[in-house]
Amino acid sequence: MSAGTLTAPPAPPAPSDGSGTSRVRAAATAAAVPLLAVMVGLAVGAVLIVLAGGSPLEAYGTMLDAALGGDTQLGRLLTGMTPLVLMGLGYAVAYRTGFVTIGAQGHYDVGAITATAVVLGLPLGSSWVAIPVVAVTSAAAGALVGAVAGVLKARLGVNEIISSLMLNYLVFYGLAWAVRKPLANPNGFTPESERIPEWAQLATFPGTKIHLGVLVAVLAVPAVWWLMRSTRFGFASQVVGESPTVAAANGIDVARTVITASLISGALGGIAGAIMLLGSEFRLSLAISSGIGFTAIVVALLGRRNPFGIVLAAALVSGLTLGGQAVQRTQEIPASIGTVVQAVMILTVLVANRIVERAR
Repeated sequence: MSAGTLTAPPAPPAPSDGSGTSRVRAAATAAAVPLLAVMVGLAVGAVLIVLAGGSPLEAYGTMLDAALGGDTQLGRLLTGMTPLVLMGLGYAVAYRTGFVTIGAQGHYDVGAITATAVVLGLPLGSSWVAIPVVAVTSAAAGALVGAVAGVLKARLGVNEIISSLMLNYLVFYGLAWAVRKPLANPNGFTPESERIPEWAQLATFPGTKIHLGVLVAVLAVPAVWWLMRSTRFGFASQVVGESPTVAAANGIDVARTVITASLISGALGGIAGAIMLLGSEFRLSLAISSGIGFTAIVVALLGRRNPFGIVLAAALVSGLTLGGQAVQRTQEIPASIGTVVQAVMILTVLVANRIVERAR
């Protein structure tokens, strides 16, 4: 089936100023909304910094230096961005079909659990063997968890927000059991696994602490863009997201499209968890389930579910997180300032989107 055979409701009259002008206006709006959100967020943050007894210029200067002030800071920024980019991409793919999952945290956790079990439980002995095996198994585990919510939505009509949230809890309790029983460090006193061996850790770029997982995220961005814009699945997912009824009337398998999107979303989250374990954490613990999956939703919304916008949003959110920690250390300003700024940005995006929709 091609896009030309689609039987859709009559289109509204074309704008009198021409389709070219309309596209320019849409692109300008798409760029203006996130920019407005950043400006409002930083303004609110400045007010809070003043109320906390600090200087906004000094605080934001410290934040900027913490994110981009040198090779070490840049490395921390990029490695912190990596899981956010991958999970943000997964959320964007799912949302395109109208599948509003919040299960990225569960996908991420199960990916980390699987990576630990594979590395510590199988006699792989070499990174050339371990990394591909971990990538495949962690992606499969994340896809499996994601597909549960997808099948419940597509086949039984179960609300995906509720089901994915419950799955997050189930996976977390599975993590808590794993670090106390089968994956527990026999010589440790806290619930965590043994440190993974060096041969299983992700290699870093020469002279830096930037691991190869960053490259995976970089390659995933154009891949997801191509998937969403240039494939049969991408076309089907857009139609399903806009109108499942129209999609079904034109021969698109709505259930299969939703389930496929849930599989892709889960796989990206599973890979993110594996990368975090093999590239940064090096051992499984309860601390790995730190709410990063929910932060990825912030990234996807702030990036307007555009793969390249997600990269910029991930950089901003990761920078705010690092900067918030820095100002707390140096200026005794609460690190939660960064979180508040993120929240204000998202509220601004949501309100601005609503205003734009009403103005059309």
